[in-house]
Amino acid sequence: MNSLIFLILLILSSPSQEEGELVILHQKVQVSGNTSLGKFNCDYIKEGSFDTLKVNNPKAGQALSFQIPIRSFSCGNFILNSDFRSTLKADQYPFAEVKVNNFRQKSGKIYCHLFLDLAGKRLEFPDFILEKRKEGLAGNLILDFATLGLSPPKKLGGLIKVEDQLDLQLLLGM
Repeated sequence: MNSLIFLILLILSSPSQEEGELVILHQKVQVSGNTSLGKFNCDYIKEGSFDTLKVNNPKAGQALSFQIPIRSFSCGNFILNSDFRSTLKADQYPFAEVKVNNFRQKSGKIYCHLFLDLAGKRLEFPDFILEKRKEGLAGNLILDFATLGLSPPKKLGGLIKVEDQLDLQLLLGM
């Protein structure tokens, strides 16, 4: 009887996830969107950092956190750079902050808790998905301007408009 109870408990208990580590060598954030004239991409890359993150270890309490100077985003030319900075109110909010913690692996994907502080808005995504790629862990987030408390920019009296949707990609390079 005791062995039957033990066997049932063993079958019903969920298998524990294996703990592991991720070594992060660089971070990249890309913001992209569409305008009435075409696509735009604005990138920020932080090289030369070295972080080791624990996976499936809730006791680790470790987070990867980095501040991004809005003026460090590169959009390809000085006009787009200026428009991007103006749209994100870089004079008022000179830094964006990205923080990820609570890394857990399920079904071949890494889930984490993402905090994003951008243009004065603090957003939280408790189950942000990071997929393993050859260059590292990558995750995508779709935001609209209203979520950030911003208005999509317009130029030339509304002739050139930015669509309301922004795509944010986070890459943690390994």
